[in-house]
Amino acid sequence: MMANQGVPGFESPIRRIAIALTFIKGPQVDGWVEGILEGLEQLHPINNNIEYTYTNFLSQFESQFADSTKQEVAQVSLDRLAFHFPNIDQYISDFEMLARKARYTIRSRELMNMFLKGLHTFPHIVERIIDKSPQDYYDLKNKTILVVKNQQLLRAIKNSATTTPFQQNFQRPQYVPRLPQYNSSNAPRNLNNTPVPMDLSRGRTPPNQWPRTDTQQSRGNVAQLGGDSNGKARQG
Repeated sequence: MMANQGVPGFESPIRRIAIALTFIKGPQVDGWVEGILEGLEQLHPINNNIEYTYTNFLSQFESQFADSTKQEVAQVSLDRLAFHFPNIDQYISDFEMLARKARYTIRSRELMNMFLKGLHTFPHIVERIIDKSPQDYYDLKNKTILVVKNQQLLRAIKNSATTTPFQQNFQRPQYVPRLPQYNSSNAPRNLNNTPVPMDLSRGRTPPNQWPRTDTQQSRGNVAQLGGDSNGKARQG
């Protein structure tokens, strides 16, 4: 277009629009191009051949294809949108924003299917929602919130009822070798020149077997002879 500046006829706004339309091709834009060409044919070649006609064409072009690009991006994002339990409010907010940009009709069955598609990672939630037979999108949204909140409550109850098993850290007792207790009776030969405790067990008398004193012995003999405790024999 820069090369055509100053060339008679190319500075005409209507002609510039016609030239620009020759570069816009494709099955998705052919209908729009035909509509613009039909509009150009209805313009007055002198009265409407002004700069405003060209700027108006640029404005229509931008709104048409910029919005189309936004719609396609929103559709891709909507296809990838997934619910993360239990953030149902965030999911609904993101879904409705993308649905508006993708130009979904709020009451369409297609919109409801897209909403359920985002819940596919939690099939048990989807089953409970479908069992409630939602009638429209608003009913679907409210019943989804109810199901998710109930699932969240059930998980909280289950977690609180589950007791953590007692785990005791058993430690193997450390082995400490016990040194033998030697005394004068059982000490080995290599300890001959080493001081060891004296064995006192040999000098002990077993219980109730202490040696009797002379007095106790005399009393025992007298008792056998029938005498009294003073050692005198009783007379018969």
